Amino acid sequence: MVDDAGELSFGDTRPERPIVVGYNGKNHSRDALLWAAAEAARRDAPLLVVYAANYPGMTLGPGPGLLEPEPGALDAAQEVTVRGVSEALAAAPGLHVAGATEVTSPSEALTEESARAALLVIGSRGYGRVVGALLGSVAFAVAARARCPVIVVKDEPTKRPVGPDHRVVVGTDGSPQAAAAVGFAADRATVASAALEVVTCTGEHPGMDADQLRATAALIAGSTAEQVRDTHPGLTVTTRVEDCPPERTLVDASSDAGMVVVGTRGRGAFEGMLLGSVSHAVIHGAQCLVAVVEEDHV
Repeated sequence: MVDDAGELSFGDTRPERPIVVGYNGKNHSRDALLWAAAEAARRDAPLLVVYAANYPGMTLGPGPGLLEPEPGALDAAQEVTVRGVSEALAAAPGLHVAGATEVTSPSEALTEESARAALLVIGSRGYGRVVGALLGSVAFAVAARARCPVIVVKDEPTKRPVGPDHRVVVGTDGSPQAAAAVGFAADRATVASAALEVVTCTGEHPGMDADQLRATAALIAGSTAEQVRDTHPGLTVTTRVEDCPPERTLVDASSDAGMVVVGTRGRGAFEGMLLGSVSHAVIHGAQCLVAVVEEDHV
């Protein structure tokens, strides 16, 4: 059906290369929804609002692997999806918004949708200072398996939007895998008129020459910055080299940044710079938007 504020559709029809947002009606998912709607409007892209209805009331059906909801359960779930679509349209009138209600876990539904998405947006409940904690959340599961870049919205992103006053921070280890994260970060900084900070950390390597490690890290940061300046003329790019674990530096940098960008894994000079534990720690501890970008998924 069509709404005066924009185009609204449901069912099996999926828009091409949409921005996908996970929504369940709670505050953290509403923040993600509003950010996703604004991003879709900026890109002139369609938005797909996904609600995964995986709760009591969805019971096993008569056949193997089939699900048959109790009477009224699916209707109640679809009402949540409709509410999310309506909120997106209210925030961005004229936007093409589709809604999908899936009878599965949120992580499975969003991971599946990511294969057809340009960007996947999910919310996260606040942040913590226990750097490196691996919590079993939807954000972690989806970020690790998604087939497109993932944006994790922490609290209200409007409080500190990416822009001239709030830079984009990206971690790199000089690997090809990290290059995708750097490219995403540079693009985001450019469109938002923000500065880009390239961060490289030596980590903790007992028995290795500290001066050599730092020299290598500085070389990687400097080379990365020069490459970005070549591909994004006019972008302000700074570098930062630290002698500590990358997750600590990136979480600390998030305190006054607009977005922190990480990859899912790295194989460069500093093994572990972009491993899953780092991206998990940043998702958990960052105080701003977090982008998780895997190689070839930009």
